[in-house]
Order: sequence, then C-alpha cells, then structure tokens
Amino acid sequence: MRSIRTGFTIFFVLAGFLAVFTVSLKAFSWIYNVPFIQAMIPESPFWHGHEMLSGYSQVLLAGYLLTRAKNHDITLFATFWCIARTAIFLSDPIGIYVAAISNVAVTGLLFHHAGLAFFRAAKRFKSAIPGIVILLLFIAEAAYQSGEILDHWTLRESALRGIIWLLIMLLFLMGGRITAAATSGSLQKRNLYRHGMAQRRLESFGLGALGAAALCDVTGMPVELTAILLAAIALIIFLRLLHWHVRQAWDWFDVTSLHIGYAMLGIGLLFYAVQNLFSLDRNLAGFHGAMIGGFGILSLTVMSRTILQRLRFPVILPVTIRFCILSLLAASLMRMAAFYVFPSSFLIASAVLWLLAFIGFTAANSLIVWQFHKQK
Repeated sequence: MRSIRTGFTIFFVLAGFLAVFTVSLKAFSWIYNVPFIQAMIPESPFWHGHEMLSGYSQVLLAGYLLTRAKNHDITLFATFWCIARTAIFLSDPIGIYVAAISNVAVTGLLFHHAGLAFFRAAKRFKSAIPGIVILLLFIAEAAYQSGEILDHWTLRESALRGIIWLLIMLLFLMGGRITAAATSGSLQKRNLYRHGMAQRRLESFGLGALGAAALCDVTGMPVELTAILLAAIALIIFLRLLHWHVRQAWDWFDVTSLHIGYAMLGIGLLFYAVQNLFSLDRNLAGFHGAMIGGFGILSLTVMSRTILQRLRFPVILPVTIRFCILSLLAASLMRMAAFYVFPSSFLIASAVLWLLAFIGFTAANSLIVWQFHKQK
C-alpha cells in the first residue's frame, strides 16, 4: 500500500502562523503606541499587505499544488519561505536584498513545481490558465521586490495590486471548480444530481471580465469602467451560486463554507467598486472585503478539506474549523463596516476575530495531523 505523504501539512501550518503573527503585530501597533512594538514593524509601508497576500498565498498554493514534491523539495521551499519572512526584519540594505532573493526564489520554485505542471497537462488554453497566473505571480513578485530595492512607491503598489488581482482570478477559477465539484458530490449523495455544475460558459465570461477589470484598475482607467466590470463579475458569481442550489447543501458545512467564501468574494468586489466610485483615494484597503471574506474563508476551508482528504479522514469540518470560518465571515463584515462607522472599534474587532480564526485553524489541523501519525 502506498504511504501517505504528510509533508504538505507544514505549509498550511506556516500559513496559519504567518496569519496570526502579521495581523497581531499590526493590531498591537494600532492599539499600543509602544516604542518596542513600533520598532519591530519593518519600515516598508507595504510590509503587512505583502505578507498577507504574497507570503500567505505562497505556502497556501504550495500545500495544495505540490502533491508530488519530494521531502527535499518541500524542505528547500520552506527554508526559502522562512528566510523571506524573517529577512525583512534585518537591517537595511542586507534585509531588503535577502528578502528579495528569497521571495523571488520561492515563487520561482512554485512555478517550477506547480505552474509548469499545468502547461504540461493542458490540452486547451483554459486548462493552462492557473499556470499562467502562477507565472504572472512570479513576475509581479519580482516587480515588487525591485520596487523595494529601488524604494519606488508606485512600482511596489502596482505590483501588489497586480498580485491581488491574480489571487482573485485564482479564487474565481480554482475556488469555483473546487466548490462546483464539492457541491456536485453533496447533491449526488441526495440523488439531486445537476448537469453542468462547472458552468464553463459563465466561468469564461467571469475570467474575461476579471482580466479586463484588473487591467483597468492597475492602469488607472476610469473608475466607472472598473465598477461596471466588477458588478458583472459579482453577478456571475451569484448566478453560479444560484445554479449550485446552495440551500440544498446548507447542512453540509464543508460545502456551505465554500459557498460562503465564494459569495464573499462577490460581495467584496462589489464593495471595492463602491469604494472606487465614492472615494478619491484608490488605495488597496478597499480590497479587504474580498481578501478577508473571499480569500480568507476559501483558503481556510480548502486547507482544512485538503488535510482531511489526503490523510483519509472523513471530510467533515471539526466544530473548531466551523467556528473559525464564521469568525472570518464576521471579521470581513466588520472590516468593511469600519470604512463608515466606528473605524477604530471595528478594525480591532475584525483583527481579533481574524486571530481567533487562524489560531483555531492552526491548532485544529495540527491536532488532525498528530492523530494521523498516532494511528500509524
């Protein structure tokens, strides 16, 4: 019998630790103006955003996609990733260069081990899109690190904005396919099979609209055009959810949590559209709804389901994970509300709920891995 590899679980544990450390450090800097805490935060103005987008997504994608990686490949990837996360705390210019080299190395390894696999397996263009997105993530990371070295604000912001859009595209594409497959499986168990759950035409329309919206947003085209495209993407997301008959699977929380994350992606994009229309400052903060609600919930659910599936446990999310998902849902709603009411209070509440979610996630899945090794 083929042995079950558990090396991938270290990536998900690292993702949990990063989510807890980065947000807690940022939250403490909001609450307490203590010199010691302020001194710990890197000088880069985009440190928090880069860690929670690029750093987090690197290990998330590695854990999900590096299914055939050998132990030494996992060790190499994790080593470069850890160096990248800690190098930014070193004194300049050493820290900047070490962080740049290690971050680019991490995304390069991700493309080599996972991105190229999509190209090799692709029989049509759409099948290669995840590989193309990973390649573009590599390019965007290189651009961001170049901006760090050159201390170029616009280059860093544009690269980070590009990373956000690429992650949203992955969430729409891969998250949608995972959600469609999981929903189809749950409906089949109830003899409620529906044809065409993948909705390939809607998926194609959504990908086209996402590409156009990303181009408009990154290049600074009129906000009205971006808002129209975002509204179209949100409509496509809600139409997909409607076709999936989400109410018929409401009591299968491992599937419902995917529906919640996918819906929050649409809501978050609508929120960003409204922010663009009514705010003169097109900053990255408007993406928090899509990133906390969509990216956070979908990633946490996918990581938990992946651990259960690959370790051959029943795919039933533990109570702790369910609480974590609901905490992230509340955190995303409060973060969006903080733009309009009780900014300080809602920001802190959102950060606390985020921390509770990822502390619980890391503890629960570490326990599952421990139970697996104990049973061997």
